[in-house]
Amino acid sequence: YMFLNDTACNLSSLNLVKFLKEDGSFDIEGYRKACRIFIIAQEILVDLSSYPTEQIARNSHDYRPLGLGYANLGTLLMLKGIPYDSEQGRAWAGALTAIMCGHAYAVSAEEAGALGPFAGYAKNRDSMLRVISKHRDAAYEIDATTGKGAPRELVSAARQDWDLALALGEKYGYRNAQVTVLAPTGTIGLLMDCDTTGVEPD
Repeated sequence: YMFLNDTACNLSSLNLVKFLKEDGSFDIEGYRKACRIFIIAQEILVDLSSYPTEQIARNSHDYRPLGLGYANLGTLLMLKGIPYDSEQGRAWAGALTAIMCGHAYAVSAEEAGALGPFAGYAKNRDSMLRVISKHRDAAYEIDATTGKGAPRELVSAARQDWDLALALGEKYGYRNAQVTVLAPTGTIGLLMDCDTTGVEPD
């Protein structure tokens, strides 16, 4: 994502295939729990990390950007028999990405309720809530058509998470200016037993 100069972003990725159940359905609650744990862990790391310059350290503490992402989307789609370059493939990708990002922002808002929002939040509040609202609106545009789009339960979860992210954000603000990013996951993907990397096809 485009962000401020002189900041750092600690990255982590989830292997999407690990959330695929034996019956072919996707473990939404397990995925949400993993997102929660990783956002909390990454938030803790902001204060425990060392940074190469004083400016990067200051901006990282003031804006607290995180980079939770996923890997193995291409493999997940292949296992589901869904063409990568298809409306259905894009609907699955949209729903999975929306759940991750929406849930991460909801957790960030919960943390803001307990610890306060990031230092730069007050001057960016209106703009940030406008962006969050646009993400929430986009979640309602994900195709849930049977046989053509993502499963209804995935799309419903995405909408729930973004509704919650906006509602909690309006109440508490957010602990982090950014929470997710889809990194290439080239090297770490091998260690995570991934057959494909971030969002790339095989």
